[in-house]
Amino acid sequence: MNILIFLLVFLLLLFLYRICLTTLALPHLTLQRHFSRKAVFEGERGEMTEIVTNASLIPIIWIRLESSIANALQFTEQTDLELNGDRHIQSLFTLLPRQRIIRRYPVQFRRRGAYSVSSSALTAGDVTGMCRIMKEQSCRADILVWPKLIPDRDLPPLLLGTIGQWRLAHPLSEDPFLIRGLREYQPGDPVRAIHWPTTAKTGRVHIALHDPSSGTRLLVLLNGQKTENQWSELMDYEQAAIEYGISLAASLCLYALRHNCAAGFASNLKLTGSEETPFLPPVLSSGQREQLLCTFARLKISFTLRFETYLKTLSPDPGTDLLLLTFYLTDEMQAVIQSLRRRGHRVHIHLLSQTPA
Repeated sequence: MNILIFLLVFLLLLFLYRICLTTLALPHLTLQRHFSRKAVFEGERGEMTEIVTNASLIPIIWIRLESSIANALQFTEQTDLELNGDRHIQSLFTLLPRQRIIRRYPVQFRRRGAYSVSSSALTAGDVTGMCRIMKEQSCRADILVWPKLIPDRDLPPLLLGTIGQWRLAHPLSEDPFLIRGLREYQPGDPVRAIHWPTTAKTGRVHIALHDPSSGTRLLVLLNGQKTENQWSELMDYEQAAIEYGISLAASLCLYALRHNCAAGFASNLKLTGSEETPFLPPVLSSGQREQLLCTFARLKISFTLRFETYLKTLSPDPGTDLLLLTFYLTDEMQAVIQSLRRRGHRVHIHLLSQTPA
């Protein structure tokens, strides 16, 4: 009889705990996530932080947290299971009333791309494991993985020589709109350089220091097709050549910026989460480097138009030099390139290898 009463009380407690868990604990359970940086380079390491908070007065005896993470993000200290091309990471812990747990996970960013950890499956239960309640928790954390840059010494010398020749053909001059700082007036400084707002505010004459404006405007164009007749999506093992082309384009753009050349980028590849193609006009500014890298991170290896057709849609500003990175060259492409040259654009073509080292 005593055993029967004990079982009835135990079952009643389990039932009450389930009600409390469902109505009081889980609705007040919050999950926050963020990466240690908003953007990293491919191959770098970082950290993802999770903050789990039980704002109720009900203890959660055990809770399992499962999240689907792209394989390109390698969590080195997690129990995980690979399913359907993604990696499902999971962790198990206990939450006391009003308790907040902060968990930090080392992560290696193995591949370029734009990634998001957007939701998690929460499973909570009692000591017996018979009571299991599941809840989907939305919690978004985004990370951009920039392409791995190629060192200057490993860039094709012909391309560097071409950029250098174009740069020397256009002397540098100060850009009145690019102010890098201020200093007090010194004898011999031109009167036109006086920065009147600062002079009026401080009572001392200051002049503005300007960054150089480059006459060279370089637009790097990347062909996202490996072959002329390609229409279908590439398999993962076929994408290495495109990834090298993206790294090369990024490295050349940043090389140009470091050498005071305005650099931009365009491609027939799509952007992640969009059907649009990237087009960043050549600019020499402090924010252009990050904007270019973020664009390269968001590139999806899926093209919109044949490169021949894509070239016909371009209308670069007058005086823009074009650097074409392509895996092949057709008569139709040559005809479009000749048309661009007749319009005053200098065009250099670099053929990419189908199987980069």
